Amino acid sequence: MLKILRGLGWTLAGLLVLAIVVWCASRMWPVPESRLQAQQRLEARLPATGHNGYALLWTLPFDDLDAQQREQALAEDVRRWEADAHGGSSGQTHLVANHAEQHSRPGASCGPAASGCLAQVRADPQRFVEAHAGHQQLHARLDQLADADYFASPFRPKGEGILVPLPAYGVVMDATSARALAYVQGDIDGALRGACRGLQLGRRLVPGGSYLVESIIGASLVQANAQLLADMLVELPADHPLPAECEQAMQPLRAEEQSLCRAMQGEYAMSRAAIESSAQEFGGVLVLDRSSTLARVAGNLGWACGAAATAALEADRPLPVQAPPQRYFGCLSNVMGCVLTEIAAPVYPAYSSRSQDAAAMLRLLGAQRWLRQQAQDPAEALQRLPAEFRSPVRSPRLSVNGHHLQVPRRSPARSADENPWLTVPLQAEPASAALARD
Repeated sequence: MLKILRGLGWTLAGLLVLAIVVWCASRMWPVPESRLQAQQRLEARLPATGHNGYALLWTLPFDDLDAQQREQALAEDVRRWEADAHGGSSGQTHLVANHAEQHSRPGASCGPAASGCLAQVRADPQRFVEAHAGHQQLHARLDQLADADYFASPFRPKGEGILVPLPAYGVVMDATSARALAYVQGDIDGALRGACRGLQLGRRLVPGGSYLVESIIGASLVQANAQLLADMLVELPADHPLPAECEQAMQPLRAEEQSLCRAMQGEYAMSRAAIESSAQEFGGVLVLDRSSTLARVAGNLGWACGAAATAALEADRPLPVQAPPQRYFGCLSNVMGCVLTEIAAPVYPAYSSRSQDAAAMLRLLGAQRWLRQQAQDPAEALQRLPAEFRSPVRSPRLSVNGHHLQVPRRSPARSADENPWLTVPLQAEPASAALARD
């Protein structure tokens, strides 16, 4: 019996030694060079120049505050955030305690993609009048927000609780239908000016936000306001003068304006905070390899900052989003890290092409305006479309009935009834037909 117990003891000891050897070998398993390079790109934060509009974005829902008060409010919220070691706060500004907060009302929405907004407003203007009542100051602030060059958050991510506070993004899209309402009510130049300001704000948010959510909202703003402009302009004379704000806002998006690099650097910073916090927990070191996990996260995100992404944006090709990292020998000592990175990876491809569709929508808007100024039939004039309004892989084409200009949508549909084509009208439609189409 003693020999049996001794044998079992030696067997267990041998298995333990083997497990330790395997764990150590797994922990020392080399990280692919491509992930290390991606990590370097993500940690080398892009410089930002010009005016940071984050204070206004952070306090956007609150009326009757001047610029200095908004900066002071942001500074106080940052101080409170830094004092909360575990991220247990609500993540809201302290202004909610003693200031009335504006909210976007459901009646102001034209749907997930804000398509057919002009037709919706025309069909039920009173709904939108009521939805925007009392929001004049909010809309003025949204116009002002378009003057910012970038939106860098001063809140440092934490690894527990709320990872990082975020602004109230719900009100950022509020003004789109208000511009359509202004047009329906006869304020044509005001509507055009407001839509161009919304377009400009979207252009700033796509490359200039701190996190992916801001880039997504920016792309949505570009698409929604470009669509609204197209729907309004087609009802006006082809040579109708545009407000000065539209000259820059309607220019085609350059590759760097479509880039998600800064956004992915922010996502990486949030992931790093969470990983470092988890690694410090009791027993975390046994199932979470900090350096290996960070490299796997970088493999999910680093494509956005690479030369291949820039080349794809310039050519309007699908972005080179990396496939989710596969399990390998190093995962034996990094079970938690491998599982977490596999869960997060599938999210990013769905959003990678939003900014490219925003750029395509702007090209369609420019092509619409150019075609309407040509004496030739649109089908013939389209052959001479300037290069700035087409891409090597998505050149605008006429719809079957010739009434619309369109290119295929690249990003996944946000709703079951979303049109697979990005489209702008070439001739005005009756309101009933526009509603039926959308």
